[in-house]
Amino acid sequence: MRLLTQNQARELDKLSTSDYNISDDSLMDMAGKKTADFIHSKFKEIGTQTIAIVCGKGNNGGDGFATALHLDQLNYRVVIFSLFDSQFISKSNKSFHDRCLKKEINICYGFDLPSKNTHFDIVVDAILGIGFSGELNNQLIQWVEWINNNKTVISIDVPTGLNSDTGTIANQIIKANYTVTMGKAKIGMVMQPGKSFCGENQPVDIGFPKIIDKLSGRKWYQVTDNYIQDTVKPLNSDTHKYQQGKVLLLAGSVGMTGAAYLSTMAALRSGAGLTITCAPASLNAIYEEKITEGMTLLCEDQNRGHFSKDNYDVIMDHVEWCDVIVIGPGLGAYDDVIILIEKLVKNINKPMVIDADGLRLFYNNLRLFQEINPNIVITPHLGELSNLIGIKPEKLRNNLLVEVDKFMNFYSGVLMAKFSPSLVAYNSKGYVNSTGNPGLATAGSGDVLTGIIASLIAQGYTLEDSTIIAMFIHGKAGDQLARSISQHGMIASDLLYKIGRLFSDYEL
Repeated sequence: MRLLTQNQARELDKLSTSDYNISDDSLMDMAGKKTADFIHSKFKEIGTQTIAIVCGKGNNGGDGFATALHLDQLNYRVVIFSLFDSQFISKSNKSFHDRCLKKEINICYGFDLPSKNTHFDIVVDAILGIGFSGELNNQLIQWVEWINNNKTVISIDVPTGLNSDTGTIANQIIKANYTVTMGKAKIGMVMQPGKSFCGENQPVDIGFPKIIDKLSGRKWYQVTDNYIQDTVKPLNSDTHKYQQGKVLLLAGSVGMTGAAYLSTMAALRSGAGLTITCAPASLNAIYEEKITEGMTLLCEDQNRGHFSKDNYDVIMDHVEWCDVIVIGPGLGAYDDVIILIEKLVKNINKPMVIDADGLRLFYNNLRLFQEINPNIVITPHLGELSNLIGIKPEKLRNNLLVEVDKFMNFYSGVLMAKFSPSLVAYNSKGYVNSTGNPGLATAGSGDVLTGIIASLIAQGYTLEDSTIIAMFIHGKAGDQLARSISQHGMIASDLLYKIGRLFSDYEL
């Protein structure tokens, strides 16, 4: 499903009027009609409904006035609460305001709340649109609280208080049951925490020209099951383990051998034919015992419990064997390990999946990405991506799309940023996941994800498709486990069996 940024939504409006002679009035009228039609289709069986529409002074308020006109034609009892007097509202808004006056639709002005005895079956939020960021003032907060106390709330375009680019929210925000959004959903509507306040998203066609793919900026999509169904292919009937892909993993250290186990088993559970997991010699017995179906590669460590630059040659001797190499899970922050990683990434020409401790080398050193093989996938969480870029996590979160685009100017591989939900950026496209839940915020969950990505690359999927598929399957496995165990109770190893089961949905 295609998503729009705030700038793209504005550009679509502008081009519609300037290049395609579609008037602002026409678009606003259609926005009102489609909102009214949605309300009518959803609630007509309930009987007579009393509807309040709360309008701001901008175009979102104009959509509210237009909605009132069409609801009036459908014989609903409508009361409009215009927070601003007519002299303060925008020109396009005023046009529909004046039509409501002519129709003698009841309009109340000002910030005073309705009396406590006033009841409405439905309240429509048309206060602020896609351009909002920051916080609401006290006058708006009281209206948000009043609207949220009603049983059924419908927001037009985006809920008031939501940043339509980032999904961040104000100190108070409308909690909608439904959001009727114009053209395409906005990216902030599918990012948390904003997603939780949109209710059921209802994109509607209001007559925009078919120019979505011509809009400037990154093309964003939400990944749904249909995408995975179209991308994942069943195994060839005559395949064998050497054709199913070979994964080499550099993972684990003393105290973190579980990371090596989880990433290796995830690769196997996702269909890889063979794996070799590099093991510090002093820990090899643990690797051998835990990773039954995978092979291990002994790397002398002088009983230190971690890799060192001295392991470079033995690892490189096996790079030619593999289709993809994983670098990072559980390696630790040892100086000797970072030296080893730098030497490896500068000399490996196979696809790489770099995660966790493997990313430390690149912190505040983005130019290094331009010195190495570009066929790589990195999977940082919010803190790791903040360290890569060199800004605080809060600034990254509040300027998410801008910072991702800036980062991609230095980085030509595939980025999977583990947010809520996770997203993938590559070349001129971006993908937001539709699966996953807070229960995945558990130790080792990212190691499982890394293993799935590497497995799919080894099987011949593109780096982009491998990352998108892995992101979706990983999240879907978490969603199913949340229902069968709980979000609180799931652990990373629970995912291993579940991802294996999930691939059966795509094998027909």
